[in-house]
Parts: sequence; C-alpha cells; structure tokens
Amino acid sequence: LVNTPSSFGGIGDLERGQIRCVGDPRERFTEDALRILRAVRFSAQLDFEIEAETKAALAEFAPRLTKVSAERIQAELVKLAVSPHPEEFYTACETGITRVILPEFDEAMETPQNNPHHCYTVGRHMIESMRQIEPDKVLRLTMLFHDIGKPVVRSTGEDGVDHFFGHADVSAQMACDILKRLKFDNETLNTVEKLITYHDFRPHPNERSVRRFLNKVGKDLFPLVMKVQRADVAAQSDYQRSEKEERIREVLP
Repeated sequence: LVNTPSSFGGIGDLERGQIRCVGDPRERFTEDALRILRAVRFSAQLDFEIEAETKAALAEFAPRLTKVSAERIQAELVKLAVSPHPEEFYTACETGITRVILPEFDEAMETPQNNPHHCYTVGRHMIESMRQIEPDKVLRLTMLFHDIGKPVVRSTGEDGVDHFFGHADVSAQMACDILKRLKFDNETLNTVEKLITYHDFRPHPNERSVRRFLNKVGKDLFPLVMKVQRADVAAQSDYQRSEKEERIREVLP
C-alpha cells in the first residue's frame, strides 16, 4: 500500500504522507481483504492520511473481512492498538471495519454516557483512554475493551443521569469472549480479563484497604491496574478529576 515503485507514484505518496493502493483499490482489496484493515494500521503507525478513493473502497469492501482468518485479523488489530495513533480506530469505525470484526465496539461508539464523570460516548472514551497509556499490547487491549459491557448494563435514572452498574464484570466477560473469537493466547486473554475486572475497583487510600486490594489483584498486576485507572480517569470529563488523580497517587506505594 505504501512502499510502491516510483512508476506507481509511491515516492510522491510517501512525500505527501498518503496511504494509497497501487492501481484500483477495489482490485487490491478483492485480492486480499486483510489489506482493508492493514491500510488503517499503516495510517496509525505512520501518521499518514488514507487517500480518498482508497478510503471509499475500505467502506465498500469492509464486509469481505469476514473471509479473513481470526489469526490474521488479530495480528493487524494488535499492531493498530499499539501504534502511535490508536485513535485511527475512529477510521476503522467510520469505514465499517469494526462493524465486521468488532460489532460490540460499534454499539459502544453509539452509546452515550449522560453522566457528569464522562464527556464522550462509551466507544470514544475507550479510544481516548488508549491514547493515555503506554503502547503495550495488554494495556492497550485492556483500554480498548474496559467498558465494552456498558451498553448492556446502561440504565437511566429519573434525573436523566446514566448508570452502568456491574459494567466491569460484564466488560471482562465480553472482552474474554472477543479475545477468544480472535484467537488470542490464554495469557493475554486472562491478563486483560483481570485488569478489566478490577479497573473500576477504587480502594481507599489507607494501608489496610490497599493491602486487601493488592492481595486480591496480585503483586504483579497491581501496578498495571493503577496504570489502567489513571488512563481511565484521563479520558473522562474534568468533573472531580483532581480528586481521582490524588486518590491514585495516594494508593500507589
């Protein structure tokens, strides 16, 4: 898609920072549908824009991703998740790619959070939280799915405020199902599941409460949970943000 010979204008594309298929993008995507997802991944890794005709073809041919093996999709999804620009998941959603490979994510993108703690839809919050954490596979996947269950448990009070009771456990189970579907290894699956399970558990900043939480989560996962919580807060609204960040600082050793 990018490193094309000069006769195809590849050098010009590189200079312009543009992702463009060689020849007719519809032919290229017919030859190998994985190129549809790979185009977005290249854009995220290189910070290149996808050329208009190529982008239109992504949307047209996205349904062909059903013919690609889960293992190949997994590999591209991880590269996209750990890229310098995970916000390219917006492009994957806009072009219909996630509707094919991660339909649960599209539902999250459409689910509002009418709650003072939030300023984005569920899906946008998850994407923004990915930008707030280091490009580690497990951590980025955790942020991508940490609230994936919110559309399932969403309720609205008489005051118009949305609530998501029990969303951590539901999200952990849904993430587990998605990762199984995409043929992730058991270690990744189990770690992501645990991090999501405990991502919304807020121990009081006192020795007894922190020790109990440490014993529950485990010494190895404890610092990762704290990183997840910090990224979660950073992708929320400004409401009580300073208090939330202070609690995390006090909980950390």
